[in-house]
Amino acid sequence: MTAFAIVAGSAGGALDPTVVLILGFSNIFADALSMGVGEFLSSKAENEWILSEREREMWEMESYPEGEVQEMIEIYVEKGMGRKDAELVIKTMSNYKDMFVDIMMAEELELKVPDDDHVKESIKEGFVMFCSFAIFGSFPLLGYVIIPVSFPELGEGSLFISACIVTGVVLFIMGCIKSLFSTSRWYWCGTETLLLGGACATVAYTIGQYVDTLVVA
Repeated sequence: MTAFAIVAGSAGGALDPTVVLILGFSNIFADALSMGVGEFLSSKAENEWILSEREREMWEMESYPEGEVQEMIEIYVEKGMGRKDAELVIKTMSNYKDMFVDIMMAEELELKVPDDDHVKESIKEGFVMFCSFAIFGSFPLLGYVIIPVSFPELGEGSLFISACIVTGVVLFIMGCIKSLFSTSRWYWCGTETLLLGGACATVAYTIGQYVDTLVVA
């Protein structure tokens, strides 16, 4: 959507196709790098915070084991387990401190303890974010690259139209894929994503056209 908004704004401002390509690709890869680094840093920071919370819970378990065991018993009782059964289960688990603390993190704080190689996982998440943003963000610019090479007889006006068609198809397909992770029907998800992208592009195109009018005036 960001890349298509740039294309739409540039088209609305009647910028040269070369300028559109320069602005588009430079922005896409700058944003992709920013998003990738941001994803890595946020994931790494969250994992480090969770591990610090685990250290605190481990200290409490070693210093005040009875209090921690009682907290877990109350949690299991609130979930519907009988008190005697909860006491039996929790006191048995408390003999295994590492496992018990991990369960405490999940039940009491609702936090999942990251793996030992969580930094590698954060790097992977950042890389996936970068690639996703760069690859899908490049689709709106394909028309500005393919049309002049494949169909040189077409004018510049067809470049923005082709960009709209390519982007619309990609947005609809991405919305359909999103439906695999929700309860909504595929065509509703596809249409929703397409309409949101179209709204962003319309705003960008209108603003670009308005600013161009002010500058020319």
